[in-house]
Amino acid sequence: MVIAIVLTVFVLTMLLVTSGRDPGIVPRNTRPPVPDTVEPGQSPPLRLPRFKEVTINGLTVKVKYCDTCMLYRPPRCSHCSICDNCVDRFDHHCPWVGQCIGLRNYRFYFMFVSSATLLCIYIFAFCWVYAIKIKNSEHTSIWGALIKTPASIALIIYSFICVWFVGGLTVFHLYLISTNQSTYENFRYRYDRTVNPYDRGIIENFKEVFWGSIPPSKNDFRAVVERESETMHRSFGGGFVNSNVEKTPSDVEMGDMKAKWDIGSGRVDQYDQTGQPMWSSWELASGLGDSNQTVDGQDRQ
Repeated sequence: MVIAIVLTVFVLTMLLVTSGRDPGIVPRNTRPPVPDTVEPGQSPPLRLPRFKEVTINGLTVKVKYCDTCMLYRPPRCSHCSICDNCVDRFDHHCPWVGQCIGLRNYRFYFMFVSSATLLCIYIFAFCWVYAIKIKNSEHTSIWGALIKTPASIALIIYSFICVWFVGGLTVFHLYLISTNQSTYENFRYRYDRTVNPYDRGIIENFKEVFWGSIPPSKNDFRAVVERESETMHRSFGGGFVNSNVEKTPSDVEMGDMKAKWDIGSGRVDQYDQTGQPMWSSWELASGLGDSNQTVDGQDRQ
């Protein structure tokens, strides 16, 4: 009972630490960045490149510009669509924990799932030990002993089901740690055809996760939020749309809408399911949506 209680407290503690810790949120910019090639006093270009190249361990890695956060994401950073934040070394968003798993809480997440696996195995095994003791003391069958302890039956079934989930996660993340990958990178087959620039060998990869220093949070969640003037961007759809970034058709998510790409103007015209044209995000960001336009013979408001 002492071991079971200690394991349970440890599992709950790791769960709270994982869910309550800043996973590595990258603070947003209030305006688009100035390109490195712009000299002092020179006006910035009309459009920023969608990607930048950085060198990691001698290999070139592309980093992408985030329209929502208005910054070039650090290597291995991705924007979580649920939390609506860029997270450093983004692994995945865990709905059971209610938090993103990233650079600052991945260690505790693995300790949570691995300790939960040990707890399930421990409970499953000692429920059978308890049933066997009843069988030997009362000289009955194993099924007769289980009937005398219905709590053991419930715990055996529950722990058997749970161990497949947390145990599978533990084995999968052991593989990810040994190859220095994240779940996001693995699911996108990021390093199937290229060399992983972050892989330093199994021992060094494990040391990086469990013994490496955790960087401090880049956010002050107790700070007073100041109201900013919307001079460089315009609010649209709950976020900020930046019109100074190169757009490609593959970067525009349309859902069930149809998209038409105008190469000459760099504009995406959206059409709903009835065939009626809608304002594109480029037009809304650049202020063209304030006047009436005629497209394909139709007036648009």
